[in-house]
Amino acid sequence: MIISKTYYTRGYYYYGVEQTLRLGKRPLYALIAVFIGAIAGWIIGPGVAVIKPLGDIFIALLKFIVGPLIFISIATAVTTVQSFKRLGKIFGGFLVYWFIFGLIAAIIGYTMANIMKPGVGVQLGAKEIQLAQVSAAQVLMSFIPNNPVRAFLELNTMQIIICALLTGFAIAFLNNVAPEEHNFLKKLFESLQALIYKIVDFILWYAPIGIFALMANLVGTVGTMGLASLGKMVFTQWVAYFVMLLIIHPLFMMLVLGVNPLIFWKKVYPAMLTAFVTQSSSATLPITLRVTKTLGVPGDAADVIIPLAATINMQAVAAEMPIYAVWVAQMHGANLTVAHVVVALLMGVFGAAACAGVPGGGIMIAALTLQTLGLPLDPVGWIAGIYVVIDMFNTMLNVTGDPLGVLTVSKFVLKEFDKQKFQAPSE
Repeated sequence: MIISKTYYTRGYYYYGVEQTLRLGKRPLYALIAVFIGAIAGWIIGPGVAVIKPLGDIFIALLKFIVGPLIFISIATAVTTVQSFKRLGKIFGGFLVYWFIFGLIAAIIGYTMANIMKPGVGVQLGAKEIQLAQVSAAQVLMSFIPNNPVRAFLELNTMQIIICALLTGFAIAFLNNVAPEEHNFLKKLFESLQALIYKIVDFILWYAPIGIFALMANLVGTVGTMGLASLGKMVFTQWVAYFVMLLIIHPLFMMLVLGVNPLIFWKKVYPAMLTAFVTQSSSATLPITLRVTKTLGVPGDAADVIIPLAATINMQAVAAEMPIYAVWVAQMHGANLTVAHVVVALLMGVFGAAACAGVPGGGIMIAALTLQTLGLPLDPVGWIAGIYVVIDMFNTMLNVTGDPLGVLTVSKFVLKEFDKQKFQAPSE
């Protein structure tokens, strides 16, 4: 639904349209599809893979829309914020949240790996560890788009975000020199956002079919873990994720934000469920954006932060990388020094920012982490083979942390958190 309106918040006027997606009973249909798909996969077994293309269609449709959605959402949000001081507050506040929670997640991952010792008992031979040199300039340049078309073709979300920011700022500054063109472009982008939302609406009606096929294929084709160490590593990942999800997040919400975690989870569960099934924070973006706006946060904060968060705010990935480092080091009988631990933690935090928000996006970051530490890369193949069972809970935690970031910025930076709306039932 699209509502045209002009509204006033804390001294600033905002003009334009507010787009919302009414999910209705579709999250319930998706949840039912999960259980029916799991039962079908268990009964039929590997033969159920024949319906996997139905799930692939769903993923393909989501990947098709995510690039335009990120670009249009961020660019439109920038054009509607009349105060650039406010925009700076939103970005700055979120980046502080991203780093602190990413570091907490990385420390938890490292701690869980040392407590559970997934690699102990498997001796693959000693390996001398030498830290590699990583060029910060290369990482920075990978964020800068040199071809706007290629950024969309390759779904390079960081480059798409840069393109969106440049476009949004350009349109906003046109208001001073060419107000007529500014108004035209602003309305054009608002209309494009409405178009994107309608396409997303069509895709979500197909979602239960795709989710059924994905879950059936998962249950029917993924067998038991071949190596005890690999299974223990996966379990270590799950424990770290649930420490973040069920201990750190609720404590932060209750003690710092002063809100009820149960209400938060009840409102964001459609995004959590979609993330669990699709294993893609980018593909879940439309639903994450929708549920975030029910939390009593300013719409412009959600529009700016959520597309960015889907790319860089991956708390599970931050926890994931130190676990791989400790696991592989234990299997090779190598001792990580303090310097190695620091590098592993930073690779978790900053690797999460570089991780693609698509299924299996963490695999390449795992390879980069092991390579940076001088560890062998053979375990990356093992990780890739069973990554789906890591990625489900991984992506669910990643996505859950995004609305929490918007909530944090809204309360402490913008000071515009509406607790009554947060507590009100979702439409």
